[in-house]
Amino acid sequence: MSGFGAMKKEKIERIKEAIEPQPVEAPQVEAPKVIKKEKGKPTKPAAPSNPLEAELANLATKKTQSHVFCGLVGHENSGKSGTAMDAHMHNVSNGNYGPEDQMWVLDFDNGGGACRSAHYNDSPNVRIWNPWMMQVDNRTAYDYPATHQRVMDVAMFALSKAKEQNVEGYEGARIVNFLVTAVDMFDQVCINNMKIYDMETGAKDAIEASKHVINTKIGWNWSIRSTRFHQLTAVCRQLMNQGVNVFWETHLSPEVFADKETGSWRPKWEKQSDNMLNQILWFSKDSIRNDDGKKTGEVRYNVRFYKSKTNPNLQDQTRTIFVTKTGEKPTWYGLPELRDNLL
Repeated sequence: MSGFGAMKKEKIERIKEAIEPQPVEAPQVEAPKVIKKEKGKPTKPAAPSNPLEAELANLATKKTQSHVFCGLVGHENSGKSGTAMDAHMHNVSNGNYGPEDQMWVLDFDNGGGACRSAHYNDSPNVRIWNPWMMQVDNRTAYDYPATHQRVMDVAMFALSKAKEQNVEGYEGARIVNFLVTAVDMFDQVCINNMKIYDMETGAKDAIEASKHVINTKIGWNWSIRSTRFHQLTAVCRQLMNQGVNVFWETHLSPEVFADKETGSWRPKWEKQSDNMLNQILWFSKDSIRNDDGKKTGEVRYNVRFYKSKTNPNLQDQTRTIFVTKTGEKPTWYGLPELRDNLL
């Protein structure tokens, strides 16, 4: 082939190469490395990118929290605080609790301290906290802001102890039950704080704040009172989350509708409290009469399961916890469902 022909053929070949697709060599992909699992050693999963994934995993192994947030309501000397304390000491004696496990009592009316001294020889298994802070040179004696703060301080201290005892390896004494006696008195602390300090009425103390002229001229902001009151509710709910049983003991007041008493009774605490509690036990004393209607001298102390959110089988059931009879020794039974943790 002449030189010109060869050049022409070579040019044609170059043009063909430019316009025709050429085979592309596949990239070299490195084969995945096979990680050999060592015997007995599970492979560690990668950390989840969403923090809620970690929380979800923890929920699977989280210890069961307490669901006991129980109101004990009834008139004075009907066995409210005594029933809760009896259940705690019963479980300590029977070995269901540890020998040093504790019930803490925020004791507004000294009923918890009296019960402990009378029946349990001032046992260290029951710790009585005095919530009251006193004024110096003040007509009302009580320092209401300081008292409210002390209540919150003790409750937060209990919460810190509850969290500490749930740490793996903890072997010390535990708080199992937390009781607040006379919650109605704590409610009054919140009301007085609202009237004297929060509303800036100019009243020097609770006596001035209760004057008729102040109560009629000023529209009270009851949401402030409720906020103060339910600060304790919030901490008590966290105590439940840490496995502590919570009890609120309170007295009864006449039910009022349209400024008139209805003849019924209601628990004496902030009105939303009924909705916050999982259980409400209603305590009463009944004098037994014979067929002629005369009193026999026997009095039965009864408990009605007024609200039983966590055990519907107990709803509206009644138990006798204590019987007295003139000339005979009294008989204490306690509340079996509380002793056996069946609430």
